Amino acid sequence: MGLGEASSKSDDGSSSSSSSNDMMKKDGGERKDDEICKVVLINNITNGIGLALSSRLTSMGLITYALGIGEESTTSSIRMVGRYGTDGVEECISTILEEASSIDALINLPAYAQLGTIEDITVEELVEQLNANLFHTARLIKAVVPVMKEQGRGVIINVTSLAGMMGFPAITAFASSMFALEGLSECLRYELMQYGIDVVLVEPGAVKSDKHILRLPRRCSDILNSVHRGLTHLIEHGLNADDVADTIVKIINDCYKGVRPRMRYIVGDHAYVMFEAKRSMSDDEFEELVRRDVGLA
Repeated sequence: MGLGEASSKSDDGSSSSSSSNDMMKKDGGERKDDEICKVVLINNITNGIGLALSSRLTSMGLITYALGIGEESTTSSIRMVGRYGTDGVEECISTILEEASSIDALINLPAYAQLGTIEDITVEELVEQLNANLFHTARLIKAVVPVMKEQGRGVIINVTSLAGMMGFPAITAFASSMFALEGLSECLRYELMQYGIDVVLVEPGAVKSDKHILRLPRRCSDILNSVHRGLTHLIEHGLNADDVADTIVKIINDCYKGVRPRMRYIVGDHAYVMFEAKRSMSDDEFEELVRRDVGLA
C-alpha cells in the first residue's frame, strides 16, 4: 500500500498543521514565556528515528544526550550516557544533571521489534522484548520524573507504533510491548499534568528505517514468512525517519511556546487510514483488511 506525504493527526481527525491559536484554545492554554527547552534525552538512539531526531535537535542548538543498545554512529555533538542492559539508569541521569543541570524533554523510542507468532517465539524472547521496549523505558521515566517535577516543567514523548493501537499477526511480542507502553503513557499523562509535565504518544506507521530493528526468531512459521514479506513491502514504501523526527520536534517546540500538546499524534497516511478503518468498520471487515494488508489474503 503506497504512502503519501507524512501527516500527524489526532484521533479526532485534526492535523498537526493547525494554527497555534487554535491549538492553544483546543489543547489546554498557555505556559510561561520564559520556559525554554535546552536539554533533551533520547532513549534508544539506535532506532533510525533517533538518529534523524538527534541531528535536528543538535542543529537547533539543543544539548542532546542519548542512550543506545549497540555501537551507534553518532556525531560528536551527541553525548552517549549509557547503553541498554549495561549502564544503570540512575547513573546516566546523574551524569546529565551534573553536566547540564536539567532534563527538559525525554524521547523514548522502540529498541527493536521481535517478529513471530506466539508459537514461533520463546518465552525468553517475549520477556526480552518487554524488557527492551517497556520496562527499560519505565525505569528511565521513573528516574526522570522527579527531575522534571523539581523543574516544574517537562515533556515525555513515547514513540510507539501503529502496532500500539491495533494487533497484527506475527508481531505478537512487539505489539504487546507497544500496547503496554500506550497504557502506561495514558496513565502518566493524568498523573503528571498537574506538575507541568506533558506525556505524549507519537504513533507512526511503517518507517523505512524499521528494517534495521526487526528481529526474526529461530523458528519461522508459514504465517510469519507471509507477514514478513508484507511487512517488508510496507517498510520499503513507508515513512522516512525524518517525517517522524519532524513531528517530535514540533511537539517539543509547541510545548515550550505555550501550546499544550495532544495525547496522540498519528504520523503517516497509512497509519491514519488504518486507525479510521478500525474505528468505522465492523470487526469482520477490519480483520479482512488487516489480512490483506499483511499479505495473508
